[in-house]
Amino acid sequence: MSNIPRTALTSLRKWKTHPLRKPLLVRGARQVGKTYLIKQFGEEFEYCIEINFEKDKLVKQFFNDSLEPIHLTQKISAYANKPIIPGKTLLFFDEIQECEQAITALRYFKEEMQSLHVIAAGSLIDFKLKHIGMPVGRVQFLYLYPLSFKEYCFAVNREKLYQEAQNKLKLNAPLHEILLEEVKRYCWLGGMPAVLDAWISQSNYNLCEEVQSEILLSYRQDFNRYAKDHQIPYLERMFSNAGQQLGQKFKYVTVDPDIRAKDLKEALALLELAGIIYRAYHTSAQGLPLSSGKEDKRFKVYLCDTGLLQRLLNVTMKDWLFQPLTVKHSGNIAEQFVQQEYIAYTMQQTPPELFYWHREEKQSNAEIDFLFLKNRKIIPVEVKSGHSGRMKSLQLFLQSHPHSPLGLKISESNEENFNSVEAIPFYAIQGWLGQNEIWEEKK
Repeated sequence: MSNIPRTALTSLRKWKTHPLRKPLLVRGARQVGKTYLIKQFGEEFEYCIEINFEKDKLVKQFFNDSLEPIHLTQKISAYANKPIIPGKTLLFFDEIQECEQAITALRYFKEEMQSLHVIAAGSLIDFKLKHIGMPVGRVQFLYLYPLSFKEYCFAVNREKLYQEAQNKLKLNAPLHEILLEEVKRYCWLGGMPAVLDAWISQSNYNLCEEVQSEILLSYRQDFNRYAKDHQIPYLERMFSNAGQQLGQKFKYVTVDPDIRAKDLKEALALLELAGIIYRAYHTSAQGLPLSSGKEDKRFKVYLCDTGLLQRLLNVTMKDWLFQPLTVKHSGNIAEQFVQQEYIAYTMQQTPPELFYWHREEKQSNAEIDFLFLKNRKIIPVEVKSGHSGRMKSLQLFLQSHPHSPLGLKISESNEENFNSVEAIPFYAIQGWLGQNEIWEEKK
């Protein structure tokens, strides 16, 4: 794999030097690059010991008796033929879901050997945590997602242009078009490391499609690992349909009117736990936290990655080359991109949490695609796949929510702000989130 830079390395370095550090559990969907990231981080230690519980099955026996860190580290050190020295050694438990006792042991490392750097990761680990319980207060979490657009730009040598865009938010026309083309390419490729690695090394879209298809196949094969036999057909049906209702109020009957909503509901919950899909919940948005006004039965569904979405929707390369953001599912793809960016830049230490707002009235129906939080203010966001688009819903939201000082429009356009609505192009989301603005000056 190419040396694709991950911004999560910064979070790992902060964890390394934090005085109240706890064992770290890295969570995320399959193939987002958890193992590669931690190995890369391990190079910054004098010693790095990796225990893969799928491969090193004998090591599981070490956890059958005492879970005291002093005894475990003595055995692991002898097994790996490397010293375990607090401050100098990184102890990495990979595929930790294969050893429940190892997950339990993490809490004792915090209590009895806090000075040792311990990181764990694994595929479908959230299913084990649900079964054995969350080690709350004794373990820290880091959520890893597909590469963001920022990471993509650094990987394809567009970092200088990207950084300039985040500083200015508005680029001149030629540079704007260049970066917009990169957004469109990223929407097609997505942020899965293996896909971008194939693109960087081969620049062949067909090969990238093959890798995307392989990832989707691996997700389907995982159904057998975390679902009961009777649930697998519903999982397959839900997974195949996940992209069809993207950006819309989700209805189980649309998936298949002949399947009970209860069965599809269970399947959707399993896909969410696997990190394959995220839900955006409707909220009244009358105050913080946004979850206080959440309606559990009103939600939209998004996939974890734009590239995988393209494969599920069977968007052809021909369609994409000629009209990248104006094909049948263009608006949904644009929304997928925006939610993916927002999660990547704001939710590394917390589980993904997305919200939207919808008013269903005969004379004033309105919908806000997303609700962002910035400087503890609720910001309504409308996403437009093309250059133009009305902002009636934004104005209605701002009128009925006086505590929200501004609205945000995200589109292909490089237009200026208008009244109480800021306008930014797709590539400027990270820069907009990072601004230190005084909101009161813009009221």
